[in-house]
Amino acid sequence: MTLMASRPRLKDRLFTVLCTAAAAAVLLLGASRGNVRVGAAGAAFFLGYAALHSVTRRLTPAARLLTGDEADQRERMAQFRATRTAGQVALGIAALALLLDLAVGWEPGVWVAGACVAVVAAFGVALRVFSRPVAPA
Repeated sequence: MTLMASRPRLKDRLFTVLCTAAAAAVLLLGASRGNVRVGAAGAAFFLGYAALHSVTRRLTPAARLLTGDEADQRERMAQFRATRTAGQVALGIAALALLLDLAVGWEPGVWVAGACVAVVAAFGVALRVFSRPVAPA
C-alpha cells in the first residue's frame, strides 16, 4: 500500500508533462520572435510551477490547501473563498486601471507586474485567514 501511495498518479504526471510542453512552447515562441530572455523567463515560470506542484503533492496535510486533493469540506471552502477574494482583487485592479487609462491616459507599465503580485498576495492572505481553525464557542 505504501508503494502505491508514493507513485505519482496519472493526472500528476500529465500535469508535469503539460507544464514542460508549455515551457518548451514559450521558449520556442520567445526565441522565434528574437526575445530569448522573455522566452527563458516564461519557460522558467512553467518549469517552476511544475516543480512546485510536484513538491506540494508529496506534502500532507499543509499542501492540501494548495492542491485541493484529499481536502475536507472546510479546507475546500477556505480555498474557494480565497480564490474568490483573489478574483475580486483582480477585478478591482482591472477596473481601477481602466478608470486611470480613461481619465488620465495612464499607460500600463511596471505596475502591471505589481498588480499580479497583489493578486497572488491577496490569495495567500485570504487562504491564511479563511483556513484558521474555528475556536470552540
